[in-house]
Amino acid sequence: MKKFINKRGSGLLILFLIFLILLTCLFIIEQIKKKPYPEKIVTEKKIIAPEKKEISYEGTSSKKGKIAIILDDVGWNPDITVHIKRIQVPLTLAILPDSPFGLRIAKNLSGKQNIELLLHIPLEPERTDSDTSISGSFLTVSMDDDEIKNRIDEYFEKFGPYIVGINNHMGSKFTQNQEKMDLLLKEIKEKKLIYVDSLTTQKSIGYSEAKKIGVRSIKRDIFLDNSSEPEEIVQGLLMAGKIAKKKGSAVAIGHARANTLKVLEEKLPEMLKEGYSFVSITQITR
Repeated sequence: MKKFINKRGSGLLILFLIFLILLTCLFIIEQIKKKPYPEKIVTEKKIIAPEKKEISYEGTSSKKGKIAIILDDVGWNPDITVHIKRIQVPLTLAILPDSPFGLRIAKNLSGKQNIELLLHIPLEPERTDSDTSISGSFLTVSMDDDEIKNRIDEYFEKFGPYIVGINNHMGSKFTQNQEKMDLLLKEIKEKKLIYVDSLTTQKSIGYSEAKKIGVRSIKRDIFLDNSSEPEEIVQGLLMAGKIAKKKGSAVAIGHARANTLKVLEEKLPEMLKEGYSFVSITQITR
């Protein structure tokens, strides 16, 4: 009987100790829940900060100058919007008015962050061949004033809500003709658009005439892809960087081609890290 009582007493003591341990554990858990973790908050802030910085593609630093990239001849490939999303810096797209997908692309990209649109109006070149044959969409020096005005009005009716300005497709002959350029530039001024002189000839008077009549204007500094070889396109970007560093800004024109888009996607992040700032065309047009 005595042994039974001792065993029973020992069992009760063990149960009591277990109960105390459980109470202690519960108390500790409750205290842990109440305790703040400043070190965790600091860690989360360190993670969040770089994300906010990465989405500011224009950048606050332009210690090596600003570069505006224009992609000409947009409107033939409807999938260009997919490629553009991967090039996460401001870009300006110049849309051919009679291209099959130009209007659809304009509607899809209008108002998108980091994207501005120009109308890429075909103007008469000095020489033509199989690659530069003049279609009905070209404005020529033989057209009378009403024909040119009507054509511009038609373009503006379609693309007016989406574009910030106009640049020329070809046009080495047209852009040397003062009478016709004055007519074109007055239409641009009336519609409150900017003019980018693609400078397809050094004899172009587009930029100087635009300044005379008060049209916000700028001219090309370099073509990026006269050659479609990736190495040549990279060299074009590096030259654009040198010009921007020297002048403070540069206008670089490329084309909506697969190799050009690929090089931009790969090279521009490196140039951002080096201190270049990429901007839309209106940000450097005066």
